[in-house]
Amino acid sequence: MTRPKLAIAARGVTSAYSGPNAFISGLISGFARYALDVEVHAYFDAPATQEQFAGIHAHILPAAPRLVWDHLLLPQALQRDGIDLAIFPKDTVPLYTTCPVVPVMLDLGYFYPHLKAYKPLETVYMKLAMRYAVRRAQHIFAISEHTRQDVIRYLGAAPDRVTTVHIAPVEGLFRPIQEARELKRVQGKYDLHLPFIFYPTSISPRKNIERLTEAFIEAAVHIPHHLYLTGGRRWRSAQAEKMLRKLRGRLHVLGDVPPQDMPALYSMADFTVYPSLLEGFGLPIVEAFLCGSPVMAANVTSIPEVTGDAALLVDPWQVEALRDGLLRMARDSAMRHRLQQAGIVRARQFTWERTVQSMLDVLHLT
Repeated sequence: MTRPKLAIAARGVTSAYSGPNAFISGLISGFARYALDVEVHAYFDAPATQEQFAGIHAHILPAAPRLVWDHLLLPQALQRDGIDLAIFPKDTVPLYTTCPVVPVMLDLGYFYPHLKAYKPLETVYMKLAMRYAVRRAQHIFAISEHTRQDVIRYLGAAPDRVTTVHIAPVEGLFRPIQEARELKRVQGKYDLHLPFIFYPTSISPRKNIERLTEAFIEAAVHIPHHLYLTGGRRWRSAQAEKMLRKLRGRLHVLGDVPPQDMPALYSMADFTVYPSLLEGFGLPIVEAFLCGSPVMAANVTSIPEVTGDAALLVDPWQVEALRDGLLRMARDSAMRHRLQQAGIVRARQFTWERTVQSMLDVLHLT
């Protein structure tokens, strides 16, 4: 019996650590591992990325501008390979394909103008493209119930056409690191000062770095911790970078960090913070849980849906709330221990096996 051919668009996937990279890599690996009755094809625009995926048909299409790749090169390849259904994990779909399409909606930050999260021209394009994706889609997946409700509200999707499927970190990577050699390697590589607070992020407005920096400056006179942030520059990062220079010696930006270093960073941190103003899911929270790192996070958008009662939730819009949360986490070792144990339990709710099966139940490919 011939297996149906399922395609996953993977433009832009690289080996660098980021939420989208982790999500798409996990999606491809998850289908390869758990969708055994489906022939999985993944389409990349960079040859280095395919090596990390086993059990799939990897296709490298020529690098090209985004619109050319999405709307011309990829549809041609899908038709050439006889694909039966294609999943698009970045909110949009091509203008035309010969197979049904299923977009995965990550978040609708483009519809939150007060955040100024994206460039104006990109915002215009994405609003139009996301509305078109909803009209064309055979079905729509959203990575949180918060995103699902936004898809219904802002894109006009019928509720029965949108299904929530929680995502998960890349399998096998995130765990508590106890090996002294690995901890020493990562500490030396980044010149880490203990104790420290860790924020896995990018430098962009929605990540709330300016308020967190203000809160940390106020808290730092009372606690010995350093604050380390990951992430490269994104749109409108200049003001956040200016804020980060206010407390030289205690505030550090690590830049882009390879995924293999992340577990040791989570494990060495006294706790992880995630005060983002808008998240479609918040994958680093689950990564921190898996590594045994207690978490303080924002009490907005999808984040409480992910944390349950396993994190200290604070108002990310209020510097005072962030400062008080930092002080509580730094000073209360009993609370950190309780959150650490709760996080390990909470993380078990998010697995690629569960996600892939939920998607297959809706797609009816076999």
